[in-house]
Amino acid sequence: MRWMPFAVAALLGGAAPAALRAQQPPRPPAQDTTRPGERTPGDTAARDSAGRDTTRAELVHWEEPDSIMASLLARPGYVSTRYRANRSTFRGHPRLLELGGEAAVTRAQATVVGDTIIYRDSTQVVTVMGDSVVLRDLSQNSGDLHARGLLVYDLRAHRGLGTNIATTATESAQTWFVTADTGVVQMDTTQTGHSVTYAEDGTITSCDLPFPHYHFSAGEIKHISKSWIVARPAVLYVQDIPVFWLPFVFQDLRSGRHSGLLPMRFGLTDVIRTSANYRRQIEDLGYYFAINDYMDAQFSLDWRSGAHATDGDPGWMRLNGEWEYRWLNRFLSGHVATSYSRYSDGSTNTALSWTHAQSFSQRSSLNANINYVSNTLAQRQQALNVAQALATIYSALNYRRKIGGADFSLGGTRRQFTGRSEVDQDFPNFNITTAPISPVSWLVWSPQLSVTNSERSHIDQNAASAAAFRFTVTPGGALDSTRIDASQRNTRVNFDTPVRIGGFTWRNTFTVNDQFNDFPQLITIPDVRDTSLTADRVFAQTYQTSIDWTTSLDLPSLSGGKWNITPSLQIVNADPASAFWVRSFLSGGEFVHQSKRLQYTISSSPTFFGLFPGFGPFSRIRHSITPRISYSYAPQGEVSDDFLQAVRKTRVGDLSTLTRNQVTLALNQVFEAKVRQPGDSTPGGGEKLKLLQLDFSPITWDFERARKTGGTGLTTPSFSLRAASDLIPGLDLRIGWSLFEGNPQSDSARFKPFRESISAGLAIGRGRNPFAMLARLFGGSGAAPSDTLAEAPYDSTLGLPRETAPQVAGTTRSRYPLGVNTSQGWQLRLDFSAIRRRPPAGVSAELFDPTAICQEVDPALRERCEEQQLALAQQDTSGLFEGTRIARIPPSATLRASTSFRLTPNWAVEWQTGYDFERRRFSDHIVTLQRDMHDWRAIFAFTQSPTGSFAFNFFISLIAEPDLKFQYNQRTYRPTQP
Repeated sequence: MRWMPFAVAALLGGAAPAALRAQQPPRPPAQDTTRPGERTPGDTAARDSAGRDTTRAELVHWEEPDSIMASLLARPGYVSTRYRANRSTFRGHPRLLELGGEAAVTRAQATVVGDTIIYRDSTQVVTVMGDSVVLRDLSQNSGDLHARGLLVYDLRAHRGLGTNIATTATESAQTWFVTADTGVVQMDTTQTGHSVTYAEDGTITSCDLPFPHYHFSAGEIKHISKSWIVARPAVLYVQDIPVFWLPFVFQDLRSGRHSGLLPMRFGLTDVIRTSANYRRQIEDLGYYFAINDYMDAQFSLDWRSGAHATDGDPGWMRLNGEWEYRWLNRFLSGHVATSYSRYSDGSTNTALSWTHAQSFSQRSSLNANINYVSNTLAQRQQALNVAQALATIYSALNYRRKIGGADFSLGGTRRQFTGRSEVDQDFPNFNITTAPISPVSWLVWSPQLSVTNSERSHIDQNAASAAAFRFTVTPGGALDSTRIDASQRNTRVNFDTPVRIGGFTWRNTFTVNDQFNDFPQLITIPDVRDTSLTADRVFAQTYQTSIDWTTSLDLPSLSGGKWNITPSLQIVNADPASAFWVRSFLSGGEFVHQSKRLQYTISSSPTFFGLFPGFGPFSRIRHSITPRISYSYAPQGEVSDDFLQAVRKTRVGDLSTLTRNQVTLALNQVFEAKVRQPGDSTPGGGEKLKLLQLDFSPITWDFERARKTGGTGLTTPSFSLRAASDLIPGLDLRIGWSLFEGNPQSDSARFKPFRESISAGLAIGRGRNPFAMLARLFGGSGAAPSDTLAEAPYDSTLGLPRETAPQVAGTTRSRYPLGVNTSQGWQLRLDFSAIRRRPPAGVSAELFDPTAICQEVDPALRERCEEQQLALAQQDTSGLFEGTRIARIPPSATLRASTSFRLTPNWAVEWQTGYDFERRRFSDHIVTLQRDMHDWRAIFAFTQSPTGSFAFNFFISLIAEPDLKFQYNQRTYRPTQP
């Protein structure tokens, strides 16, 4: 529904003009904030603004006609008139009938009820008087017309005149109540269902309370049923206080999709500025086209003032076009949008969006979400809030098809970063997986093929690059420089072809991996046999191609269901950290290879149970331990110097080719309990509850390594622990340790455990309350824990909650502020994360601080710059050779919190934040306050990013008509010092 003040609409300010409900893509449904026992607005038991019942109960109860009367009523060519009253007076000469006392007259489908009814048969005019007069015409499919005092109705012309009238107008599920001192109604005579009502000195409201919270007072009102209401002039009242004057209001009541003007969006402060620095902004000045049942389109204009423009926030004008299509019978739907923006600083930006979903058949489908902008910096400056300003521009494409027993998929993703030129692309990604192929019962073949290609182009933040410019000598002998357009590519092909023959499984995996870096890079090259000899060289391009083949044979399992013993035979590489064939810039482009060796493995994964008597609320406790033990042996391998040179390794201290004689152990254990149920006669019966679950990562001990080095035989570089419990719903604790100072493949590594990470997550709420759990255990009536709880995923790169990839063009759908979702009750989620890196020791390394490098970067991109620096930096802290470039990663300890709850029945709040214990400050805030006022909803939102940029939004709207609103939007781009 839309209110459309034209002419001097600026006087309204916050009440933005609007068109027709179907003229805009559907918005998310309004949240149901009705409390238990509260009547929903527009309920069939509601009352109008005058306190009168608007139900469609039977207006008059007529006695069943006898046979003679039924015969008369059924005669063709006649229209019957029925009446009833406590008393009646008939005058034959003027053919006048006067009814008194609870009088009612029905002709065709029209019925009038009042205290006194005078019916003139010659003119077919009914005059109704009384304190409560009701006119109902079922042929109009509209609300009853109530009057007090006088109602004159012409049954032949279907026209009536009344005083103190009240009626209703319904659009979809929303009912509007109209009252007036005097009014005229013209019922439809063409069976189109449209009646026309004219009224003077009336009111319009959607509030169904006896004393409405708000209403529009108008001098003249015209209402066409199932079409529209127009009133002029109009004054908006909140309670009895006049707020705004409108030249006139226009209310469309038509259902379905139809063409018309779009609701222009602007706020009160866009008309009357509250400060000299406030920037006016108008959106959605355009038109909507309902083309046919399968598609529609719209065009609009947006504008932001260029007054007081800044470098990060210029003025702009944007042209938008959108086309939406949906063909259910063809399982086809999509949305295409484009926009062109011109900014006050002279720059331009073209944005395109395309979403498409199509099912060609039950075995094939296509899904696309394509977004592109030509000017990412301008896109960030035009963003409506901080989260959009820092979000990536994400595209995804996937085609899936089943051919026989094979599942084929082809697609990829693409990312642009706001404010940056870099583009990350994963395309094409190709996968074929097949159902097991079994020509005979004892033979099963399950091949799988995957091809992935990842590219990064226009890299603008590259810690590995040796220079930002490439220098050349011109024909005249001068030195010229050009900025390096850095790029990377990584292509990987993997083919897995396991074959099961009886109880044997033969596995073969073929892998090809090709990496190419197109930018200058400083490489420290050690001597293969003498690590004190190193050379620094700058390569214009670096590359590496590896081809690998691994195979293994799993023998039939022994003692299945008890010890679960599985022997196997593998052919592995002598150096397990490298592929079999390798070609790189250090090998001169020639392939070199290492040797293979046999490896014998036997593994076992039994489960041991212990049952214990219960106590307290527990009838039985069970402790289960599942160790996974494996032993493997492989003879010593050989690797040539050429191969070590190609993979940039040294022979000194390298233990990767030693004889492998090792044991691997992993352990999982779970403590479970059966909750005792009152009156349960079954021993051990009741609900099962997980008291504690502990998962330990695998550790490996190599006996040959211990003998060779005379020290520890532990080869596992890291160890982790995970704990969870149903007693504290949503609890997830993880701790990780680095076990060695240096690289475990080197004999110089020293066993020295160092805690590197600790993370814990806790999610509680109305459905996952630990106190309710304890109450249930000890005989209370707490609710059963819910399996799911809505979470606010956190993006550590942006320091803000992740959002669905925003459409960068045609953003009409995302312009409405998001309220607080109170349907799931109160919620709280806490995520703690502490990360630190072991400092390098025993080597002269170049240490660099990503924070210091990114200090001069645009504040909006600083967080992402640091992430890029860490990703591209060499993270080798082993000290295999001198001159290693190691990132000095500062320790971090952060607590993320997200909560939403109701402060009162009408107030709701949502808060997301992060606290940095290292910097001792909050990193970001997203605060939303929501106030429901029966007919109105107010939303206050504040957003602050880790870079210091913040936005403030205030929005108040009519729940029945969101386009009738007042809003204030302010975004400030402010850098902060690291």
